[in-house]
Amino acid sequence: MRVSDTAAMKSVDEVPIDKMALRHYFENYETYLGPIRTAPLRFLELGVARGDSLKYWESWLPNAQITGLDINPCPARFDSGRVRCYVGEQQDKAVLDRMAAERAPQGFDVIIDDASHVGQLSRLSFWHLFENHLKPGGYYFIEDWGTGYWRQYPDGKSYRPQPPALSPHEKLLDRLHRSGLVQAVYPLRKLTGWMRWNLVRRRFHGHDRGMVGFVKELIDECGAEDMTHPDFGVGAPRASRFDWMRVSLGHVVIRKAAG
Repeated sequence: MRVSDTAAMKSVDEVPIDKMALRHYFENYETYLGPIRTAPLRFLELGVARGDSLKYWESWLPNAQITGLDINPCPARFDSGRVRCYVGEQQDKAVLDRMAAERAPQGFDVIIDDASHVGQLSRLSFWHLFENHLKPGGYYFIEDWGTGYWRQYPDGKSYRPQPPALSPHEKLLDRLHRSGLVQAVYPLRKLTGWMRWNLVRRRFHGHDRGMVGFVKELIDECGAEDMTHPDFGVGAPRASRFDWMRVSLGHVVIRKAAG
């Protein structure tokens, strides 16, 4: 977990500094979980390190059954009896299924991924947990998706976006269509107008490394209804499995559709 806004974090009482690296992470949790935080939630966090965040959740969610997963044993001790930690990798479906069977047989209400921040691993755990072990209406939070922009990360790469601009042929067609001669001759105006419409750039290549590519795959799920539109799309028409998705710096919040 990165720490890039320490000054802002100091104003949020008792928030573990290694957990809420950016203030809006906690604000998102407060916004979406605050109204239900006293409910008997089934809560799972992937990637717990020393257990600081679990200590916070134990206090902030007073009636929740809290489950943590990490590749190393969690050294923290918990007094409430409501917290249990497992050892394993986030993409290990057998471990995920065992945790769910033991801790949330009816499904988790909240899942947070703060584990590897490697796109393929987060992707595997997301779809398995989302489809099999997250309740309808439940929340799934993904932290630190910006690692895909970091060349130091296993699946990351530096990215320099290209400024929006017309290509040379688009500029030429634009000038031709606006010229006095073309505007005066109806067939030419129709022809250049058609060319401007049909020869315009259709794809905008963006960054798709690691977690960034995974998040863009999730955006595709948001577009499922358009993707499968009976007149324009492909496949059997279906609605998105997401009720909604919110993307902010380093943080994704998804609410699962009610069913």
